[in-house]
Amino acid sequence: MNQSEVPVVPMPTILIVDDSPSYLAALLDRLERHGFLIVLAQTAAEGLMRAEFAEPDLILLDVVMPDIDGFETCRRLKAGKRTKDVPVIFMTGLTDPKQKVTGFDAGGVDYITKPFQIEEVLARINTHLALRRANRELQDMIATLARAREDLVRNEKLAGLGALVAGIAHELNTPIGNSLMASTTFEMQTDEIHHHLTGDGGVTRKEFEHYIENARLSVEILSRNLQRAADIVTNFKQVAVDQTSSQRRSFLLAEVIASNVLTLQPTIKRTPFVIEQYIPAELMMESYPGPLGQVVTNLINNAILHGYEGRSDGLIAVSAQLSAQGWVTLSVEDHGAGIAREALPRIFDPFFTTKMGVGGSGLGLNIVHNIVTEILGGRIDVRSELGGGTCFTLTLPMSAPLK
Repeated sequence: MNQSEVPVVPMPTILIVDDSPSYLAALLDRLERHGFLIVLAQTAAEGLMRAEFAEPDLILLDVVMPDIDGFETCRRLKAGKRTKDVPVIFMTGLTDPKQKVTGFDAGGVDYITKPFQIEEVLARINTHLALRRANRELQDMIATLARAREDLVRNEKLAGLGALVAGIAHELNTPIGNSLMASTTFEMQTDEIHHHLTGDGGVTRKEFEHYIENARLSVEILSRNLQRAADIVTNFKQVAVDQTSSQRRSFLLAEVIASNVLTLQPTIKRTPFVIEQYIPAELMMESYPGPLGQVVTNLINNAILHGYEGRSDGLIAVSAQLSAQGWVTLSVEDHGAGIAREALPRIFDPFFTTKMGVGGSGLGLNIVHNIVTEILGGRIDVRSELGGGTCFTLTLPMSAPLK
């Protein structure tokens, strides 16, 4: 690494607030020798102003000062948006334990007793600067994990939209194909009747009646299939809005589950498995249908990929009922391979998977758990045993909490 590549580490900035010029001069001399950037203030008001603009890494604050004492100054620092996280070490000649308690209550992190020993001052400064660096690194890590989680949820939504596009293409194939066949047949019949009309022989009454009957049937087929296509588009459009916006709205649970199961049809039709739905038609919720659909879709996919892996048939049952007043119980159950007892306590942990290295990221059930608990305001439980299948049960409020 050449000189131009050496990283520049900024010097820690320390603000010293003390009304004694001799203490200020002594600390300035000693601390600058140890590589600190020093900012000085002789009054509390001046210290508050310099703390706002200098953005120090640590503050040494005298307790006994005219006008505003160190305790009140510390309280004001902790109330400031830009200074609330800066560690404050009090400097005092007071030895009363009650005074120290007052200082800690005001937001101070430590005390230095006057007259001080520079070795003690340096030790306390370095300790609290290290703690602050560690706290900042921890906050950065938490922020990074939060962003990673948002990215994972976003990727789940994009994957859901991919399935949605495949689903709508698959479902539209039949009504559009029927409509195309009907319109093509009608076009051929119209060309034929036109040929007869322009020819010398003309059209007999029987031929014309047959043409009219075929026209009526063609229009009926076109109307029925185009209406079916329009209903599919409307249905999928609502699912797409729910999945991408996470809007809170009133909905019939049976309709939302059926719509999401419909998006899985291209996947399901390539398997020998069957999904059955047992949900009261009148069960109404005020919640977030997009996240709820994402949860149910993940649980169904989980049953197909893991529960029935290697099986030639299988049933996945999605059922719901009213439980306690204001709560709904929604279950997704399979009769597949089941989950080992020792794995059950960890299945909602991030990155836990029994399929690591063969496509399993270990994030699906963790995302499901977070959606259920943090967005839908409910809880999720699992009941399973090896060889005996698995049942995931969501307990959800009929009216979800506002985000």
